[in-house]
Amino acid sequence: MPVTITLPRGTRPVRIAVMALALVGGFFTIRSGAAFFLATPATAEIALQIDPTNGDAMSTRADEWLKTVQMGDEAAKLSAFSRQALEQSPYNVIALRDIGIITAANDDEPGAERLLSLASRLSLRDYLTHAWLLDYRFRTGQVAASVREADIVLRQMPENWEIIMPALVALTNDPRVIDPLARALAAKPDWRGTFLYKLSEANPNPPETFALLQRLKALGSAASKEELDQYFVVAGQKTPVRTLYAQWVALLPSSAKGESAALLHDPDFAGLDAPPPFGWRLYPSEGVYAERGPGPGGMGSALFASFAGDKETVFANQELVLYPGHYRLSGRAFADDAIDKGTFRWSVICMTKEHQAQLGQAPITTIPGKLVSYAIEFDVPADCDQQGIALVGAAVGDSFDTPGLYVDGLQLKRLR
Repeated sequence: MPVTITLPRGTRPVRIAVMALALVGGFFTIRSGAAFFLATPATAEIALQIDPTNGDAMSTRADEWLKTVQMGDEAAKLSAFSRQALEQSPYNVIALRDIGIITAANDDEPGAERLLSLASRLSLRDYLTHAWLLDYRFRTGQVAASVREADIVLRQMPENWEIIMPALVALTNDPRVIDPLARALAAKPDWRGTFLYKLSEANPNPPETFALLQRLKALGSAASKEELDQYFVVAGQKTPVRTLYAQWVALLPSSAKGESAALLHDPDFAGLDAPPPFGWRLYPSEGVYAERGPGPGGMGSALFASFAGDKETVFANQELVLYPGHYRLSGRAFADDAIDKGTFRWSVICMTKEHQAQLGQAPITTIPGKLVSYAIEFDVPADCDQQGIALVGAAVGDSFDTPGLYVDGLQLKRLR
């Protein structure tokens, strides 16, 4: 017959002691958990009453205290309180940051930098830590470190872009900033487009701005057409045209290498990923069509232009940089309906200041439903270093018809 043996669970005093320890442990667990949930700015004091050593509550109180602290005895008390918080939680970023900022206020910025650098390594999310480091490193000429802090701050708070970006733009006067700034931008942060626009708009240091754009391209993160538009708009106002053109060619995407030697860019209107002024500008508006697309009648990609004919209209233009000589411009056109001769024309002009003049015009004569070719020759004089070509529609008066045609296959050659 089997024998059942019941093992003793312990004497009564032992069981009472175990129960007491469980209750004490449970009490501290509950108390600590309650303090955690109460550790908000509005309830930090309540949280500390529940558990005076709770790190979250101490951190919250220190964060609020810093907003109103006065230098002197009160700042010393906050510093001591923050040290207590660090004793409870050695990785308490807010406590470490508060000590650092008070240290800076006591005229020990190098000491503050050491403390706040440690805080920054513990957390990328504490805005005040990184904002202070950005300011200090900017003032002390630590350009690479300034860029790193600016990147962190700009990613955190877009509402402060208007404050931070002017400082970052000003930093571009130091050539040492080019590589670290380009590397930060190459990571495509959400502030990249806005920064490049503001940098191009101000362009306080043109050589460094261009060097930054070149470095971005070298890193495999070339500025897009949209990101370069403002640069060439502003630079075009104060940069010699041949220098500007050389920069434009240097910043072309690798897919457009063949364009570097061309006299006219994107002649088939396929859509070159490059900004004006040496790429096409199109001018669609109400009642005016100027758009790229597949052309009919054996054409490839083409430019379609159409308008009411009530006033002279520019559909597209492009700036040129031609040397003095004799040139030939040719192209193709297609129209579904009959169009009066001279309604559409290509116009080549000299844009050089004080030498502006018409260099040549190519009226486009069409045959309904057929692809036609046309050509003109013109001269570029020695005193004309900047030219422009435009597709223009002439004013033909009120009409029920809406003239429209496709153009493609432009070629510009120097004959002599």
